Amino acid sequence: MHKIFLILSLCLGCLSVGAQVQRGFVIKGEVNIPDGYSVEVCCHTDTSFSVSIADGWVKGGKFELKGKLDHPLSGTLMTNNLELVGKNNWPTDSIRWTYTDVFISNDDIFVDKNLKVTGGQVQTDFNEYQALKAKNESGSADWTFIDSHPQSVISVYLANNLLKRGYNLTPEQVAHLERTITSVPGDPIRMEEFRQRIAYAKKTTKGGELVDLELKDVNGKLCHLIDIVPKNQYVLVDFWASWCGICLAAMPEVKKLAEEYKGKFSVIGVSIDTKQEAWTKAMEKHPEPWPQYITTAQGYQDLFHKYQVGNGVPYYLMITPDGKVLGSPSGPEEVREILQKYE
Repeated sequence: MHKIFLILSLCLGCLSVGAQVQRGFVIKGEVNIPDGYSVEVCCHTDTSFSVSIADGWVKGGKFELKGKLDHPLSGTLMTNNLELVGKNNWPTDSIRWTYTDVFISNDDIFVDKNLKVTGGQVQTDFNEYQALKAKNESGSADWTFIDSHPQSVISVYLANNLLKRGYNLTPEQVAHLERTITSVPGDPIRMEEFRQRIAYAKKTTKGGELVDLELKDVNGKLCHLIDIVPKNQYVLVDFWASWCGICLAAMPEVKKLAEEYKGKFSVIGVSIDTKQEAWTKAMEKHPEPWPQYITTAQGYQDLFHKYQVGNGVPYYLMITPDGKVLGSPSGPEEVREILQKYE
């Protein structure tokens, strides 16, 4: 009899675990929004900027969305009346949208009349982080939250964002993140990403050695980033692309700095364009006095992984006269501040 009871208990336990594995999310809303409005949740993923994970309609002031995720994702809960506007031939100035930041997990989630989202530990933590960020004017909300919630999904999400774009953190900051976040049971996928990012970030900290990239010059000759950086002066490595308007708009300001600090400061341009023709046309349209290079396929992959930059240009590196990477300035204004500081 005891054995039968034990077997039944194990079977029920397995069924319970199976149910948890199969469970998805349910988002229920009771909102102060007219019937006929569409409701959609779009989440940010590694492969696309935004992907719709559930959608529906407001009926009787309520809606319900269902779906399932591999792991928690940040996103936006959106409502709009586009269908109503088109159906009733209303003027375009009657179009209405609402946007609410959310962090969706496979839990029961609720949206109230003020579009406040609650439900599940992940969303609870996200709400707490947002409140902390709203009160914190020093910009340290991310670090404060991570320190006080080391096992939170939100903490490992924030940490991964901090680790992106190499040479933005000090060795001490990277080490602090590694010591603080050791386990996140609610998101093993993002935790594995964190471990990988930490490994790369250790090699791209402020004051560290320049990580090499394979490049080609304007004549198609292979070369390496570590070999083309001039010595005994400050050097700005300007990563850009033909399709990046911000990159192109910043070049005149960079040129002013190069002229103003001539002899003490130089610039190297590195395009991440994947098409040679696009790069060539961009250089013809925007001729600059500094040397230009383009990443090879391997160089592009290394920039994406080792530098954790991907196609996020503009991206700048400031190199010191002794060849160390001072950091990654946000733009020409910060470059000027650096030059003035060390002049």
